[in-house]
Amino acid sequence: MNKIKLYCWISCLCAATSVAHAEQAVPQQAATDIASDGKWHFGGAIRLRYDQVYSPQPATSRLGIDTIRADVDYNSSTWFGAAQYRFYGHFYPYHYTDDFGRINFPAFAWAGYKISPESSIIGGINQIPFGLLPYVSSTFYQTLANPAGLEDVHNLGLKYEYKKDNLDVHLAFYPRDGGNWTGTSKDANRYSVNVVNADNYMGNSGTNNQERNQWVARLAYAFGDTKDNRTELGISTLYSTLENQDTHQNGTRRAHSIHYSGQYDKVGVLAQWTRQDMSPRNPVSTGNDVVTFGAFDGSYNVAAKGNFYSAELNYAIPWANSWIKDIKPYLNYSAYHKDKSGFKTSQRILAGVQFANGPIYSYIELRRGRNDPFTGDYTTGLAEGGSDQWKKTLYINIGYYF
Repeated sequence: MNKIKLYCWISCLCAATSVAHAEQAVPQQAATDIASDGKWHFGGAIRLRYDQVYSPQPATSRLGIDTIRADVDYNSSTWFGAAQYRFYGHFYPYHYTDDFGRINFPAFAWAGYKISPESSIIGGINQIPFGLLPYVSSTFYQTLANPAGLEDVHNLGLKYEYKKDNLDVHLAFYPRDGGNWTGTSKDANRYSVNVVNADNYMGNSGTNNQERNQWVARLAYAFGDTKDNRTELGISTLYSTLENQDTHQNGTRRAHSIHYSGQYDKVGVLAQWTRQDMSPRNPVSTGNDVVTFGAFDGSYNVAAKGNFYSAELNYAIPWANSWIKDIKPYLNYSAYHKDKSGFKTSQRILAGVQFANGPIYSYIELRRGRNDPFTGDYTTGLAEGGSDQWKKTLYINIGYYF
């Protein structure tokens, strides 16, 4: 994409933005009426990021543009929908590309129909209803469930939702994943972490699978009648086919989850356990102990079988003035314990705070990872493991939303 074409894309699409990762605090702007029964919403955002990597040595610091995002959503008494598009490139960690926008993809794009006040159906690239929704934690960088393909995943398919009183039911079918879009990767030019064909740098350790015909079901029930005194318990299950591109044989992927969330005045508690069990049909030379996943222009291996754990404590500070509001510190721990003997447990600790200042929303996080693909052990951290040492990074994200 040349620079002129890129600028045209940005000028058209930067009129909108949507909430990603744990940015639930970002408000929606006032919608614009275009019909007697329907409202469109357009907005926009530009985000900056700062990374201070303390380990592995030598320590480095980077400052640059994180994301330019665009979104549009529509809502009426019968129809509703939303779409989001993202641009990356040039700045760390995409400093290997020359132009900003060289990497771009949709996060989601779906339309829905309200069957009744309690039920609706959604079609398109939409979030799979699995575990805690919309995110497993309050953090920006999310938990280890994200790189394991179990958090904030948006695939192409149909989803049925039923919500009445305290009951929440989801049933969904996704014949395909979220798609491979624009970037430098072979198959990981996408927002959502999916099963992908490995990039060349993975060598013989990478696998070439495609996930198809994914079935997902989720049941949750809430106790309490106010948002400041509410507990939710839920279960989820997932089943899909793994089509191997080398052996032309089909394997399977199964995942089951139990989650808990509680809000007690200003104190929030989040917890989730997930069992992931993948049985790929990889070539004998690669073996069936790993499956390659990828997103955001890169791929890495994940252990085929293991248990994921996450626990978080957060607190909404009841203080605000003209300069700062919506202050919420949080502490999250997540881990992926693998079945395979000799595979090292992956762990991540996130201590951070989110807050707002008018249209500016910020996150400050100290991330410590051990065998963590996003904290120093990219290609092997979630599989056999990496250096098995704790590494840390300070991350700051500041976004201007309009």
